[in-house]
Amino acid sequence: MFGHYFTVALRNLRGAPVASAINVITLAVGLVCFVTAYAFVHFWGTAEQYFAKAPDTYALTVTLRNKDNGSGFTNMARAPEAAAENVRVDYPAIKVSQVVIIDRATMVAGGGQAVRLFGVAVDPQFLEIFDLPFVAGDASSVFAAPRSVVLTRDAAGRLFGADNVIGKSVVIGNKVDATVTGVIDAIPEPSHFGRSASAGLPFDLLASRDVLDAIRGNLTPAANVFGAAAGWFQFGSAITYLYLPASGGVSSESLAAQLQGFAARHVPADLLKSNDFSFGLVPVSKLLSGTDDFFDTGLSFEAVLLLLGGLVLGVACVNYANLATARAARRVREIGVRKAIGASPRQVAVQSLFEAGLLVAASLVVALAAFVVLQPLVKALLGAEVDGTFFASLDVWPALVALAIAVTLAAGAYPAFALSRVRPVTALATAQARLGSPLFSTLLVAGQFAIASFLLITVTVISLQNADMRRTALRAIPDPLLIIENATRTTNVAMTTLRERLTALPQVRSVTEVQGTPWESLMMTTVSETPNPQGPGKTVVTRPVGFDFFDVFDVALVAGRVFDREHGEDLPRPPAPPGGAPGAALPGGAPGGAAPAAGAGGASPPPAQGSAEPPQPQNVVVDTAFAAGLGLTPEEAVDKLLYRPTPPFPGAVQARPMRIVGVVQERTFSFFKAPVTTAGAMYTLANDLGLTVARFAAVDVDAALKGIDGAWKELAPNVAIRRRFLDEVFESSYAQYVRISRIFGTLAVTAFAICIAGLFGMATFVAGRRRREIGVRKTLGGSTSQMIRLLLGSFSRPVLVANVLAWPAAYFAARAYLNQFGQSIPLTPWPFVASVAITVAIACLAVAGQTLRAARTTPAEVLRHE
Repeated sequence: MFGHYFTVALRNLRGAPVASAINVITLAVGLVCFVTAYAFVHFWGTAEQYFAKAPDTYALTVTLRNKDNGSGFTNMARAPEAAAENVRVDYPAIKVSQVVIIDRATMVAGGGQAVRLFGVAVDPQFLEIFDLPFVAGDASSVFAAPRSVVLTRDAAGRLFGADNVIGKSVVIGNKVDATVTGVIDAIPEPSHFGRSASAGLPFDLLASRDVLDAIRGNLTPAANVFGAAAGWFQFGSAITYLYLPASGGVSSESLAAQLQGFAARHVPADLLKSNDFSFGLVPVSKLLSGTDDFFDTGLSFEAVLLLLGGLVLGVACVNYANLATARAARRVREIGVRKAIGASPRQVAVQSLFEAGLLVAASLVVALAAFVVLQPLVKALLGAEVDGTFFASLDVWPALVALAIAVTLAAGAYPAFALSRVRPVTALATAQARLGSPLFSTLLVAGQFAIASFLLITVTVISLQNADMRRTALRAIPDPLLIIENATRTTNVAMTTLRERLTALPQVRSVTEVQGTPWESLMMTTVSETPNPQGPGKTVVTRPVGFDFFDVFDVALVAGRVFDREHGEDLPRPPAPPGGAPGAALPGGAPGGAAPAAGAGGASPPPAQGSAEPPQPQNVVVDTAFAAGLGLTPEEAVDKLLYRPTPPFPGAVQARPMRIVGVVQERTFSFFKAPVTTAGAMYTLANDLGLTVARFAAVDVDAALKGIDGAWKELAPNVAIRRRFLDEVFESSYAQYVRISRIFGTLAVTAFAICIAGLFGMATFVAGRRRREIGVRKTLGGSTSQMIRLLLGSFSRPVLVANVLAWPAAYFAARAYLNQFGQSIPLTPWPFVASVAITVAIACLAVAGQTLRAARTTPAEVLRHE
């Protein structure tokens, strides 16, 4: 029986090579999109499989919300550093380990080389949980001695070449001597320790915890500054791992329930007055793909990726169903004969499904070959090579077989049903007839274009928003800005010294300092117009800056003045003595670096508890949005006093006033969306901010870089300079949005290509079928132009219906994307109108040739056969 099905299927496919080729190509394109999406979901789903204990290992998560302004983050897998020790106290039977990022570009010198490495500090328990691939050294003893480090094979080669590195010395952070005690191979992918774009800890160096303590040693001890709050403000740099073996007696469910009271037991009460803390768990295998919703959709990125791939594959399946049904209309006499000699409807349907299965199998082979060939493009698009792990997994092949069966049924069910319904008497009376429901066929075409229109509208809005971000972020600065990221605390080069050397260079026009790189960090604080600590407050984005910031970044003054050296009162006050409470930020960042930060910002401390001295106002500069939020003009805002309504740190009982000395134009230096209560930005003057920014002439970039590098080498010959242009910083942060735009753009183009191919094939069959109708119409006086309008109208109607179906979903998708940004473009009707115009134009162009040929039909050519 199957031999007969196979023979008939091959004969039918050879009889319509063009239609068969279109079906194979379009199905293959749809399958490539879905297989790629599935390969990435599989890649992320098999994360950490190299580590034997990974299935029982979890990361501690934290959710924090500021009670005044709602700022914060949800389920961030970077819990405060203080949490790890408290978990050990509460649950001594649980193996707990913490990894703390030293620096993503840690200065490491050794073997006559100075390089930048992603460095992390770990405790010995880390190697008990994660069995790293050691090639030199013993995992059980590499951290037995103080100040020990483990290097990756690549990092060891960069520092020492091919030599045996065990026992060699390295200098970390330009101040701590350490000994290499082990070397590990590359972490097997997929892993959040790996090298894919979404890996959160792609470390090159593991250091014992005392190395980190020594690097931090020259800073004011956190305990002296924050008191009991020490470590609870250290977000974004630590991951706390908990190993919960099945035999340990503590399940993840029971521990998650017990963690509901963890914050009340350990977080200082002063912090809980203004912040809501909650803790939870996430499997370590989820760290690679991330734990957050995709743009607040309630869906993970894996689900969104599978959904998009499935939509394109759905377009391909609908395309096959339409083409196969249209082509089957020419086979009705064959089906009638087969039924007349005894073929049952089930056998006719099975024959049709068998043909569909052969085409799907051929398409899948083509799709898998294309998937391998396109891996460089896929890596650029999604940030990982997945073909190796995909084909090596045994569970992939049953999934591909299931996919082929599902696509066969989805694509071939309707044509099979239509053919099985053919009546022999009707079929034998005509050479061809229309099969299936005309309405259902129209809806299928509309469904195709609805998906394509949805993707087109979405990618249009995403592209417009991304273009607006680029335009507004880099506008008004005609000269290059270079950010030097060598902090004084690690280089021992004072910022004043660096500033003097840089300003002496003829190419450098001005120099300033900033605390965080633009677009990579966000600080917020709450201010009030009343000194009452419980008074109503407004959230404001806070930017600690140095002198000349507004000149370097071309931020225009609107009213008052900016910070200058002639006003000594602008300078920040000295740090508070022990017991005081300086302002601080809560830097954020989920694995992959996409989460915004939240916290209390400020450069100068409030007075210590019990201080009798009236606090002196801190001079600040605000932008026009902040002044407008107060209901004031820029001129009216100058000299106005502001207050912090709720002291954010223990021991601070009196809010320090702030005086507005100037108002500048509004400028955005972050993609992150601040809370809805945010009212503009506030600039504070601060010392030792960590980052130096130099502005120099665009006509002499090479000479400026050479001079800056030379000046740095004289100041710190043993420390490699780390510098980035401002537009490089922007592009680094902007990359994730570019990736999203490319994903939607690629899928939209793919969907349209399938729709065009399908519509072209449909036009071929439909125009041929309607030639007799056109001959009759022309005999009755119809013109060629009228026939063209008639045919184009019949093809355009499903496209118009498609846009109506696509608009609601596209609106919500576009709105969800725009809601992520502090400054977003307005969502106007134009992307929706453009979608109608583009899809109708594409549809008309796709069928123009066949339509014109059918419209030119001479009545005598068809009516003579009647």
